[in-house]
Amino acid sequence: MNHAVILGAGSSTRMEKPINKLLLLLGSKTVLESSIAPFIESSFVDTLTVVVSASDKGYIEKLISKNEYSKPISVILGGEERQDSVYAALKQLKAEPEDVVVIHNGANPLVDKDVIEKVIAGALKYGGAAAAFRSRDTIKEVTDEMIVVSTLPRSNLWQMQTPQAGRYDLLIKAFVKATNDEFYGTDDVQLLERMGEQVKIVECSPENFKITTTSDLERARRLVTAERVGLGQDSHRFTTSGKKLMLGGVEVPGAGLEGNSDADVILHSLFNALSTAIGGKSLGFYADPMCEQGILDSAVYLKVALEMVKEKGFLVSNIALMIECKTPRLEKYEELIKVQVASLCSLEVDVIGLAVTSGEEGTDWGRGLGMQCHSMVLLKKVD
Repeated sequence: MNHAVILGAGSSTRMEKPINKLLLLLGSKTVLESSIAPFIESSFVDTLTVVVSASDKGYIEKLISKNEYSKPISVILGGEERQDSVYAALKQLKAEPEDVVVIHNGANPLVDKDVIEKVIAGALKYGGAAAAFRSRDTIKEVTDEMIVVSTLPRSNLWQMQTPQAGRYDLLIKAFVKATNDEFYGTDDVQLLERMGEQVKIVECSPENFKITTTSDLERARRLVTAERVGLGQDSHRFTTSGKKLMLGGVEVPGAGLEGNSDADVILHSLFNALSTAIGGKSLGFYADPMCEQGILDSAVYLKVALEMVKEKGFLVSNIALMIECKTPRLEKYEELIKVQVASLCSLEVDVIGLAVTSGEEGTDWGRGLGMQCHSMVLLKKVD
C-alpha cells in the first residue's frame, strides 16, 4: 500500500489573510480540496492523512466529510514545525516497512497526478524521490558580507517542490535520527540524504508551486481558470493500394491516404492540436508504438489525446477544422464528419467547425495529390 500525507498545519502568516490559505478558493474548490483531488484520483495511493492545526481541525473534517471521498482520509493535529507534523503523521500510519509514503504540501494545489505516480515509483526503486523543476536563474554563492564566492552550474540545480516520498521504514529511521540529532531539514528527502539514501528527482512543471503569498494565490487562480489553445496539422498523399479513405472517423468514397495507420488526416491533425495545447508531443510519439501492436484506428489514438487533456484538468470547449484538398468533394459528408468528431470527443455538434478549401491548386493538396488538415482547439480548465 501507498500512503499520502497532506500538510496543512501552517500558520499562513505571509498570506496576510484572516483564515488558513488552504481554505481560500481557487475556483469552486478550496486550495486544500484542489491539493487532495489528484491523490484521490491516483490508483497508486491507498490512504490519505491530512495534518492540520487545532484551530482548523473541525472545519477541515467537515470539508472532507462533505466531499465523500472514495478513499479513507484521517485528519490529525500537526506539530510546531513542518518536520514535526510529518513525523506525527508517520507515527500514526498503519504501514508496512516497504510501503511508500508520499508527502505533499497542501499549499501546492496544481500538482499533476502523473508526477505523484512517478515520485512513488521513484521511491519504490531508489528508496526516496521528490518532485522538482529546473532552476531557470543563475545562482551565486556569497559570503556573509555578500561577496560572491562562486557561480553554481545551473544545469545541476533544481528547485524542490512536493510531493516527496520514501519507503516507510527508511522515513521512520530518518525522522528518528533527525529528532535525536535535533536536526531540522528544509525538506523531507534531506533527512533521507543524511542517512546516505538515494533520492530520485522527478521533473515537474513550474506550475506545481507552493502558494505562500497573495500574489502566488492570484497566479494559481489564473492557472485554474485559464484557457489554452492548441494548433495541429497533418497531411498525407493518396495511395493506389485500395486502402479506405477515412476522414474524422467516417469512411468516404475515394482513394485512401498513405500511412502506417488508417491515415485519418482529420483525427491526426486534431490529436496534434490537443497534445500541443497541454505541452505534449506530436502524434507519432504516441501512435507509432500502437501501430507496431497492430492498432491502426486513429479514433483509438484520439482517445489517448483526450485522456491526456482530462488528466491535465482541462475540457475541450470547441474545435475548428480546415481541410485542403481538390478531391474528393466533401459537401455530402461534412455534417456526418462533424457528428462523428463530436461523438468521439463527447461534444455537441455545434461546437465543431469544419471548412473545406481546394487551395486554388497552390499546393500538392490543392492539385489533388493528397489532403491536408489544420485543427485548432480551445481547452478550458475544470474547476
